[in-house]
Amino acid sequence: MATGHDVQQIPETSTVLLPPQQQEQPTLRSVEQRLAAEHQAAASTFAGAEPTETDRPEPAATFADAQTPVVDEPMVIEACPAAEEIPLKDLIANFLPHHQEKIRECLNDEDVQRILNEVRNFLTLLRESGIKLSLGQGRIPTPSLFGRLRYLTLPKDAALVQKFFEKASIFFSAVNPAQTKNTGCLSTMLNSNTHITNFANETEDNLRLLAGNPYLKQITSMCNRKGVPDPVKAAEIIEWDCWKIDGTFCLELLRAFSSMHSGRGLINDQAQVVEILAWECWQLGGEFSMELLRTVSSMMNRRGFPDKDTLTAMLAWDCW
Repeated sequence: MATGHDVQQIPETSTVLLPPQQQEQPTLRSVEQRLAAEHQAAASTFAGAEPTETDRPEPAATFADAQTPVVDEPMVIEACPAAEEIPLKDLIANFLPHHQEKIRECLNDEDVQRILNEVRNFLTLLRESGIKLSLGQGRIPTPSLFGRLRYLTLPKDAALVQKFFEKASIFFSAVNPAQTKNTGCLSTMLNSNTHITNFANETEDNLRLLAGNPYLKQITSMCNRKGVPDPVKAAEIIEWDCWKIDGTFCLELLRAFSSMHSGRGLINDQAQVVEILAWECWQLGGEFSMELLRTVSSMMNRRGFPDKDTLTAMLAWDCW
């Protein structure tokens, strides 16, 4: 697949190669020099992106924010500096320790160099979009997207790793930076080599469709550790009439149900949502209580939808 940031052919140097048994060992400096000319052209792919302010304060937390499940990557680090400023050693440092070791051993391998160039392109895009790298919570925190590659082997799986970062660049080029603060919206959905492979093989159009969904946060919540969903199905769910109150789309309804269905994949039955919303137990003073639904959805986060009889009995407790 050809994209706007395909890796260019690495220029040959004029150095005379020694016989295999005498060939000089690659160094970070020598490989960095070989990549510099190529990267100068590749980095220009995202040169037209408009930088956004990254140091504006986060809005105050609201109850609605609690509807998004806690995931394993609450910390973030700033996206790396512009690509031309990133030393090769800092590129490698984003990988897990066992991957770092293999990359250093195979610095002259063309497949490894292609990976490093895709990583440069990816980090450049994040920089220019004002998007941060999410960190995992391991003993030595690693950027989560790099950590999701933990079961892949280098240089054996170099082609897959290269394609993964190529598609990650496509994905984050289509998100709304005003709504997407860090890379957690993607890394939280990935939890296995199958998820990594499916994402790397997804079409560019589908990735852009999913990333551009204005309710990506709720979709990510439902698909936490379930892999990247079908973007067409995700878009269709947002269009369901059950999310409307008096004919107007209500984000609070979608938030509440995505919280309860977090980590369970996309909700696949609109009729079930309609049935739950029709329960009499949501009525307070003869009117539907959104506050009550929010409270219950918070208690049921990641646990699925509540049982009607159990909920009705609980709401009848004298302690309330």
